[in-house]
Amino acid sequence: MSWALSIDRSDIANVSIAEAGPRPLQAGEARLAVDRFALTANNITYAAFGEAMGYWRFFPGADGRGRLPVWGFAQVSESRCDGLKTGERVYGYLPAASELIVTPGKIRPDSFFDAAPHRAELPPVYNRYERCAAASGYDPAREAAQMVLQPLFLTSFLIDAYLRDTGFSGAQRIVLTSASSKTALALAFLLKRNQPETLRIEGLTSARNAAFVKSSGLYDDVIAYEDVGQMDPEPARLIVDFAGSAEVNRALHTRFGENLNANIRVGGAHWDDSTPAQGLPGPRPVFFFAPDHARDRIAEWGPDGFAKRQGEAWSSFVAAADNLLAWRSLEGADAALDAYQALVRGEVPASEALIVETGAR
Repeated sequence: MSWALSIDRSDIANVSIAEAGPRPLQAGEARLAVDRFALTANNITYAAFGEAMGYWRFFPGADGRGRLPVWGFAQVSESRCDGLKTGERVYGYLPAASELIVTPGKIRPDSFFDAAPHRAELPPVYNRYERCAAASGYDPAREAAQMVLQPLFLTSFLIDAYLRDTGFSGAQRIVLTSASSKTALALAFLLKRNQPETLRIEGLTSARNAAFVKSSGLYDDVIAYEDVGQMDPEPARLIVDFAGSAEVNRALHTRFGENLNANIRVGGAHWDDSTPAQGLPGPRPVFFFAPDHARDRIAEWGPDGFAKRQGEAWSSFVAAADNLLAWRSLEGADAALDAYQALVRGEVPASEALIVETGAR
């Protein structure tokens, strides 16, 4: 029997484990036995925006409920596809489950795409799978970091490039909400590497996570959410919003008013308060959709230029992250369910990185 986390699309806190027997493969298909995957606040964002951003469309469940997208590693356990052999290890976008059936296409020595009809119109960045044996940069010792941080890092890398291209919207202060989130930490790291003298990086976080955020050394100032009203409304601010909280956004827009130059919305860590606030003073929050920016950067820099720039930045960040996070391994479906529920309730310490070992191999 295979298993998967099964999530109510209208209430992401309503989750259970669905089990099913294996279905026979059709010609051209391959069965991936999911070996291990990461669970982070980013996955809760996938669930919170599952309908609006199409995340539920990747792995439709027979029960009509959502299948949580995650990043992880799998083994080809069965193949009826020429060019993909049983036993291969692959990395990519998977369901929080013990298996995934794919229809490999565009097969190259280092990668393939899932050409299943239901994924044809979905962003290609999520449909590509690395074949680990030939993938450049794959390191078995770095699998945990690759799962937990690399998907988030791509978003941070793209935001950093966008902010620099747009001159930080003329702001002298940049506020990162949910500053303890791994995507925010990665962006703060990139900003700090080549920080303009006129720019100050402010991390907005919960009082519970303030000590961890300060200890990272990545922010010039760390502010608790309840202290937004005490922030100096000058000089000009730019918000990069990883929290997605309507309450936090209203407080920030009200505090900064005409001194707020832009609000870039990235995530929904505060998923239970993620309905956009209406009638905010200042600029309208604009959603940052990473796949669109990735497509544009690849067109601008070329595939090799994009890979080189991202790879150099990733190498420097992952080395620093070893001392930033505590890695925790979990085993099996019940542990995955418990971890997901803890993330939804906001009970997982920001310093922890969760890896689920499925036991599927």
